Amino acid sequence: MQLQPSASLPAAVSVSSTRRPSNTTGIELPDRASVSTGHTRFNAQLSRRKHNNQAVIVNPLSHLTDEELRADVYQFQAHYLDSVKPEDLLRAARVAKDVRTYDEVARAEDIAAGSGLPVTLDPKEKEALKAEKDVLFSERGMFVVILTVSLAAFLQGFVQSSINGASLYSEHFSQDSQHVPSGQKPPAPVWRLGAANASPFLFAAVVGCFASLPINDLVGRRGAMAVAAVLIFGSSLGSAWCRTWGALFGVRAINGIGMGIKAVSTPILASETAVGFWRGSSILAWQLWVSFGIFMGFVFNLIFNAAIGPGGQSPDEGGDRWSHEDKILSLILGSPCVPALFLLAGLWFCPESPRYYMRRKSSRFNPMKAYEMLKLIRTTEVTLRDIYLIYKSVQLEEYSQDIDVESQEGPIRRGLLSYIRGYLSEYADLATKRRLRNALVSSSTVNLAQQLCGINMLAFYSGTLFSHVSSPGETTAIRDAMFYSLGYAMLGAALSAALIKEHDDLRVGIMAFFLYLFSAAYSPGLALTRMQGCASAIAVNLLFAGFLTLFFPSIIYSLQDSGALGLFSGLNLLAFALVFLLVEETKRRSLEDLDLVFAVRKSRFIKHQLTQYLPWWFQYYIRRDKTAEQPSLYLDLIWGPRAEQSPDIFDPRNCPVHHDDAGEESIEPEDVRNSTDTDHN
Repeated sequence: MQLQPSASLPAAVSVSSTRRPSNTTGIELPDRASVSTGHTRFNAQLSRRKHNNQAVIVNPLSHLTDEELRADVYQFQAHYLDSVKPEDLLRAARVAKDVRTYDEVARAEDIAAGSGLPVTLDPKEKEALKAEKDVLFSERGMFVVILTVSLAAFLQGFVQSSINGASLYSEHFSQDSQHVPSGQKPPAPVWRLGAANASPFLFAAVVGCFASLPINDLVGRRGAMAVAAVLIFGSSLGSAWCRTWGALFGVRAINGIGMGIKAVSTPILASETAVGFWRGSSILAWQLWVSFGIFMGFVFNLIFNAAIGPGGQSPDEGGDRWSHEDKILSLILGSPCVPALFLLAGLWFCPESPRYYMRRKSSRFNPMKAYEMLKLIRTTEVTLRDIYLIYKSVQLEEYSQDIDVESQEGPIRRGLLSYIRGYLSEYADLATKRRLRNALVSSSTVNLAQQLCGINMLAFYSGTLFSHVSSPGETTAIRDAMFYSLGYAMLGAALSAALIKEHDDLRVGIMAFFLYLFSAAYSPGLALTRMQGCASAIAVNLLFAGFLTLFFPSIIYSLQDSGALGLFSGLNLLAFALVFLLVEETKRRSLEDLDLVFAVRKSRFIKHQLTQYLPWWFQYYIRRDKTAEQPSLYLDLIWGPRAEQSPDIFDPRNCPVHHDDAGEESIEPEDVRNSTDTDHN
């Protein structure tokens, strides 16, 4: 927090680590563990990020006494932020350490609230603290980041609509695959259509997502998104001239590599720049604008289609139907190059993620540069507070990865072999470290559920589906299919397709209505973070999107429209069960909190869902018992119960030696360890 120096607290005065004297409003600092040493408290923090058997959510600065905080702040300032006054940074760090207390001060009606605390907040600082919890985009500098993320998402949706619209003209690639007589084995054109449409997603999953890691290391999140935009621009322009399925397959493979790089880099940029309370909402802009991109893509597909009259001829002049449709197809295939240019323009004004410059093992390590980036994003009084929090949270993460940061230097990667070894080690960590493994399972489950629910079946093939359900062979079928795709639950659509046989218009209308409802229910999105885990989870999403795109033409050919929709309605139930059992709630959690959320055993979370949350849900919603208190798996010492009401999680008398997965000793408090340590799932 860019706070002014406190006149009541000279820099040389040390603040006690125990409870402050009461003031007139009763707002005071929580108890500190007076018997704990800094070393023991720090070890407990590290251990908790490996195995959070207590399910405790704790402030990343809570292991520091005030004396230790002062020394650490001054050291950080002297090494990296010489343009910042040390007393300003210390005040900001003190607010960060006791953020709940100062939030209460900011909200108190008595202007004397917090008069006995180390930091005295001025009115502007109080408004900034309140706004970051109460106002979605209180940091006006975030608008540029959100706009850039939105442009990237819009491009993603526009590309999907381009694939969707081009599928209606599959005969131009010698792939007449829309209305093949049933009862036969799927002919080769069906598989070729699926392969051409699946290639961007398969290459995004296999190549693009994992290529994003070295690209992000070299040029940052913003640079990686620029590389992706260039690839999508070039491949979209090239696809406009493709007239064989093989050529389209190859060009779309390049497009897919760009999509994969962008799909990983964009949510990372959003999550690393957002205010903690609104991190998820910032990333949700991705899903919102993907949907808008799909919508606008369908709008332009209709505009392009309107260039030819019924039967394929121009309204003003005669002409060969195929030559006119070739022009329309070229416009549909090449149109994504325009939003790709808009994304490149937006990236010019977008700041880089501050966390990109805070990784010690990177050659780009530059805290002063990170601070300059943060000042562009945080336009209110929270800049210094957040730069110090980023510094400490990254330090804790690197210590938990056994990286030596004592000397203020990091093992910088140099050379190709060093990069390869580093990446392989980091991917191995996803399987061996509990918090990374659990985060990967959770995010991959959400990404898999996105494909199981069938939403991308509509995004990729709604035009083909509607043209199949409506009157095949009619000259208006393509345009009608585009109209229905413009607005695109699932069980209702399946039933309408199966039961309403006599009236095509009624059947397609009812089916479209249920599909629109399904899409509206799907719209709330997902969020995840950390480069390797993000790349792996999004690779799962794109890989199954590729499989879906590859096989759906054969599925609808074999099962017909009602059977295909019925299949996905059943898969929705499977997706629901997987999400309920495997996905933790991350709403309003900061990136620092997520380390602790995912360090809790997955088996313990599943048990909580089945034995505590599910009975509560039945009691509250089915039996309408509004007095039932919702259970919580986590002990939130930041915004949950007051710390004095909770056990002293840093007291060394409660910290026996605990052996982690690798057999190494670490400190883990005992008082709320209510299960064995043999299960590290």
